[in-house]
Amino acid sequence: MYTYIVIDDESLIRKGTIKKLQPMEDRITCIGEADNGKAGIELIQKVHPDIVILDMQMPIMGGKELLPYLAENYPDMPLIVISGYRDFDYVKQAISAAAIDYILKPFSKEAIQECVSRAIERLENSQTLSRISDSDEEKEAAYYEYDIQYLTNLILGYHVGEGSVSSRRLNFINDTHQLVLLTLYFESTSQIQNIDIQHWLEDGGFGDLALYLPNAASDQMGFLVLFMPNTEIIHSRRLVDQISSALTDYVRHLQNSLIIGISQPHSDLSELHEAFEETSAALNRQKLNRDSENIFYYKEVAEPRSFIWEQEEEFLFRVEAGMTAEVQDLTGQLFDLMARTSDFSLADAKYYCYYLSGQCRNILNYYLKQETPKSSNSIQNVVNYIFSLKELKDYYYQFFMNITELLKAESIYSGDDVVEKIQTYMQHNYPKNLTQDFIASLFYLNRSYLSTLFKQKTGMKFIDYLNEVRIEKSKELLKDSNRKMYQISKAVGYDNPKYFFRIFKKKTGMTPEQYREIL
Repeated sequence: MYTYIVIDDESLIRKGTIKKLQPMEDRITCIGEADNGKAGIELIQKVHPDIVILDMQMPIMGGKELLPYLAENYPDMPLIVISGYRDFDYVKQAISAAAIDYILKPFSKEAIQECVSRAIERLENSQTLSRISDSDEEKEAAYYEYDIQYLTNLILGYHVGEGSVSSRRLNFINDTHQLVLLTLYFESTSQIQNIDIQHWLEDGGFGDLALYLPNAASDQMGFLVLFMPNTEIIHSRRLVDQISSALTDYVRHLQNSLIIGISQPHSDLSELHEAFEETSAALNRQKLNRDSENIFYYKEVAEPRSFIWEQEEEFLFRVEAGMTAEVQDLTGQLFDLMARTSDFSLADAKYYCYYLSGQCRNILNYYLKQETPKSSNSIQNVVNYIFSLKELKDYYYQFFMNITELLKAESIYSGDDVVEKIQTYMQHNYPKNLTQDFIASLFYLNRSYLSTLFKQKTGMKFIDYLNEVRIEKSKELLKDSNRKMYQISKAVGYDNPKYFFRIFKKKTGMTPEQYREIL
């Protein structure tokens, strides 16, 4: 019987985790709970659990501080890291600290049970290894298993320290003059269990030249390392072409499809992560409307292609207003449009989605009056390793819906007075190109009716109110900053500085320079 503890500041999450693991009571039992990392350390020292399930975001001591401590003091203890944020930096830190898994809240009972099962398996394997006999066969099997994990960690960039392969089976790697990495991405999860890449390599006579490394974090992705003697580049390219084409045919025969990213040749195992970055860049080159191309060689990364979405401002407003159904519909329209855009690549789609997510985060930060958790770089890292438009859509759909739900709780546009809602929107978005037609469309109004209603409610024309808001904002910038006049003009929504000067003088009776001088 194995034991575990749960370290999480949310009581409901702790209780829910324990309940989800109740069906495994014959194999593992909970022997304690803690609500922060400091209390967790004290609990570990007291009860000595076999497995620790911990959250990243906690008061007093969070996962970022707790993981290094556990890695140093309990290096063999399996850890399961949970969090409400899909943060790749946390993932790397977790794995470098010997954590075996990382899952996101909210997680299913199947997901946590699977994680715990893997943790138990690791403990059992460790115990088996400690009792291993002097049998060369058993030792070789153990060395080979660790070699596979070592090489996989090298590829993914996880900190593994200095080392080299130990098994006789992979000893040829030490004599290899160059290697090429192929990142394999299965476009469907169907029939994956029937695909045995290493067996296929050995049957095809490639067993001494290639090694398949499954990715424990994703069934859809795996890695093929080709180890080749020092040969001419053209010969190496021919071999890579041969294996790649045959492999895609093999997978297609098993009713699946495969896309392959191929790195440049490298001379040392220490360059495996660099090779992985190259394969990722190659996979990102795929065109969204491609017909048959499945194999992509690394080329120098091109600048992202610009993308104009006419409904961008409407989308941002729907997010701001917490309109979940509309955000869902617009997200679908966005991805449909990108899929139809000629010569638009996956990298281009990622670039625009990352920009759009930044705009959404800015809106969220504005209303929460505080920075949301640091994750922009982490989002970038996660998205870098998504290689299908569907998966990208699923990821950003969830991201946009999460922010929309948070803003929905703020009830920004919950009042009944439509003019007050419009004023709120204008006060927050004055730097943008705001027209009556656009505002009318956002609030489902006829343009003429909007003009009449706005004048009745405020006593001002739409354009006069907009100018009033912009000039007041410009006064703040003139007072609190040293920006040049054209910069202030642009910052408050006037592309033409001369027009800004004219409006400012009309509203205040003086020029912006004169106003700054009297402050």
